Amino acid sequence: MSCSHSAHGRLTALVIGAVLGVAACTSAAPASTPTPSTTSVAVPESTTSAPLDQGVFVGADGVETTVGNTSRIVSLTGDITEIIYELGLGDSIVAVDITTTYPPEANDLKRSGNNVGFGQALAPESVLRYEPTLVIGDESIQPTETLEQLRSAGVPVIILKYQTTLRGVEEKIQDIARILGVVDAGEELSRRVMAEVATAEGRAAQAKEQLRVAYLYTRGPSVILLFGTGIPTQAMIEGAGAIDVGAAAGEGAIPLTPEALVAAAPDVIVFPESGVDGLGGFDALLEIPGIAETPAGQNQAFLAYDEAYFFNLGPRVGAALNDFVDDLYPELAD
Repeated sequence: MSCSHSAHGRLTALVIGAVLGVAACTSAAPASTPTPSTTSVAVPESTTSAPLDQGVFVGADGVETTVGNTSRIVSLTGDITEIIYELGLGDSIVAVDITTTYPPEANDLKRSGNNVGFGQALAPESVLRYEPTLVIGDESIQPTETLEQLRSAGVPVIILKYQTTLRGVEEKIQDIARILGVVDAGEELSRRVMAEVATAEGRAAQAKEQLRVAYLYTRGPSVILLFGTGIPTQAMIEGAGAIDVGAAAGEGAIPLTPEALVAAAPDVIVFPESGVDGLGGFDALLEIPGIAETPAGQNQAFLAYDEAYFFNLGPRVGAALNDFVDDLYPELAD
């Protein structure tokens, strides 16, 4: 069953820090909704287009931001970048974060030096040098002091909710479309994406068995983490009609012992492509303590995907979920 979807590119090794930062952010998030601030920020004048009158947006951090010009956008996460491109406004992006890998135009932008570095260790200077008229990120972006410095410099910064569910993709797309003043395009894109998700979920419901699936994040034999609740991998596994064994183990990225892995008894183990490559291929996975003793190890039921494709929860989530269903249940493949 060993299968790798290598056509979708791969993330930088720094993505592990991004994932851990996201998990920490999710765990530490307050239970109550922040009270919106009434502080609006001035919007820098653009030299390339007239300001747009799009109104006010209240972010997930409770800050009320006036959006008036979207001609120079800095996108701080890969999923946000993908959505902006799918909405037809990719030409307005002047810089992205270092983990962005898709679409190719955004990856080329990053490789050409137009990147702000690591979103979980953001420095204000790395953003301000691009003279942005709008910065968009989510709750994973740290430190919050940098966001306040950008706002104090007059840059509109909008922080979206960090979405970890399939239903949250629709909200994310429509929020970004509203911020950018392309509401109709956002509704069209969200309908298409959610229809693809529904198709995958419907197909998964026809499976004759409910598999137990683990997502293991590997960076060499000494770094093995089981992804639990609060990470988008749970949405993908459960959306494919499977049981996420990590969800029963706890929240976030969980250090894994061989005994715990054997006790979890996954039928299938999913890995990041880059992690499998770093270990030397699928055969090397059996050398990780505990894996050979699981049903997945005994049947070599291993799957590998590019991280951005598998759990960014962006415009490609429906396609990724359908691929995942095909790989889990080959009998359902067209």
